[in-house]
Amino acid sequence: MKIAFDNTLPDQGKVAALIQACGLEQTWDAGRFFDTNPDLCRFVSAYDSEELVGIGRMVHDADDGGNSRLDIVVLPDYRRRDIVDTIFKLLKTRRSAIARQV
Repeated sequence: MKIAFDNTLPDQGKVAALIQACGLEQTWDAGRFFDTNPDLCRFVSAYDSEELVGIGRMVHDADDGGNSRLDIVVLPDYRRRDIVDTIFKLLKTRRSAIARQV
């Protein structure tokens, strides 16, 4: 199937379900994607039809010398399909846009 990428943050329930499906619920909380001012973040969501199969977030931290923090979660069955790399590349190309806003 073809994977579609979107620059919006899905609702917290979908993110929580993705984290649980990846087995990360003991160490990650879906709230981590919602805990920062959205003006300082860029998101990329990956969908297979209507199913959320991956999400990435880059947070620009002006207080840390302009460094960025990156979070990416992709379902195990989709990790060999270059989704992680694509999310990373899409977030990286948008990093400069974040820096210009701050």
